[in-house]
Parts: sequence; structure tokens; C-alpha cells
Amino acid sequence: MMQRIHKFISKYPRLADPLVRLKLYIKFPHRLITDIKVFIRKTKAKKLGIVFFRPNFIYFDKFHSSSIIIDVGCGFEADLSRHLISKYGLTSYGVDPTLKHAKFLRELEKETEYKFKYLPLALTKTNGRIIFHETLEHESGSIFSSHKNILVDKIRTYEVESVSLKGLIKKIGVETVDYIKLDLEGAEYELLVNVSQDELKAFKQIFIEFHHHAIKPYSINNTRKIVKYMYIKGFRSYSLDDSNYLFLNMNI
Repeated sequence: MMQRIHKFISKYPRLADPLVRLKLYIKFPHRLITDIKVFIRKTKAKKLGIVFFRPNFIYFDKFHSSSIIIDVGCGFEADLSRHLISKYGLTSYGVDPTLKHAKFLRELEKETEYKFKYLPLALTKTNGRIIFHETLEHESGSIFSSHKNILVDKIRTYEVESVSLKGLIKKIGVETVDYIKLDLEGAEYELLVNVSQDELKAFKQIFIEFHHHAIKPYSINNTRKIVKYMYIKGFRSYSLDDSNYLFLNMNI
């Protein structure tokens, strides 16, 4: 069966994408179920006014030129920041402690006429200094030596400045933030467990990429606990895939 699919793809390259997906579904049937679920949730989310931006970001379309967003773990491309700056003319603070990303993010500041502002920081539970593990083979490093990338990649390790949520708000010098994205490669669990209402009140929308698949001993149950906890703190949750969640502050 697989050989036939390969031959067909080579003959009709325009059909490569759907046929590769078919091959994937044959090999991993659970992926079909997941993709159907995501499609249904996307349809419902769109009706609610939620926008999807590849590869996994979702947000309520409530931005304007005066909006402030924070892109934590923005990576060297800062694709979400680029997209929202281009679409709305807003201001984005890109937070990323990875040394190899610094050159690209400083160039992005100039490219966007400083609508993008680069902060070389790690976001953690408290202010201070912390050891960061940078992978030389993937984009994402982590403060955790147990991260799946850190366990198998060539790495370099160095100390970085870390700030808490309140510390980050103080550094930026604003009272409210329209949207914050948290891609913390596992640090989201320590950051958010028992997080106080006072620490969350500044954020209108919070998008979190959970990494229960990448860090031991965390599991999807830890993610579910955080989702429930955020509900108690007054945030309604939305997810397409049960790994990436958008939280809307119902207290604002």
C-alpha cells in the first residue's frame, strides 16, 4: 500500500500534501481522530471570534494599534509578533533568553522600527538568575535538563536573568497587557501552579503552550490541573488540541 502511494505522489506531485497526510493516517490512525477534533473545534472557535494563526496560535481578534502584547519564548523568528505587528501595528515585547536568537531579534527591532522590543530574559516563578540550557540542534532550549531536546542534543549552558510575571510587567512599565504568549518549554507548570489573582490581573488574554509531552515528570494531568486552576481564577479556556490553550480574563 505504501509503495503505491509513493509511486502515485511521484507521478502527481500536486497531490503530494493530501497523499502524505493519507499515508500518515494509515500509519497512525489516532492522528485522523485528532485532526477531525481540531477541525470541529476550529469551526466552533471561528464563530466565537477566535482567530487561528499557524502553527498553533489562537487569539480573540480584539487588537488595535495601541495594544500591548508579550511574546514569551518568541524564538529567533518571532513569527507571532511579526504577524500581529504587521496586521495591527501594535507593540510586542519579545522575551527570550536564548543567546543564539539575540542577533535576529535585535535585527527585528530595527526592521519593525521598534514596534518589536527584545528582552533577553527567562520567565520564572521569581526574579533572579537561573541556568539555561541551549540546544545547538533545535530552536527550543529549556531551564530543565530533563527536557527531551536537552537530553539528546549537543548543548551549551549559561546563566540568564529571570523575572516573574509581576517583574516582567514592572520592567515593561504597563498596567495591562492585551495578550501574552507563554512558550516556556516546561517552566509553565512551576510558573502557574498556585499563581495568584494579583499576578494574573494585568492580562486580558493568555496563550499557553503546554509541554507535558516534553518534560518528565509532567503529564497531561498536570496541564488539566492548570486549566482548572485558571478557571477558578476567572479565566475561560479554549483549545483546539488539548496542548495549546487560550485563556480569556473574565474579570476585565
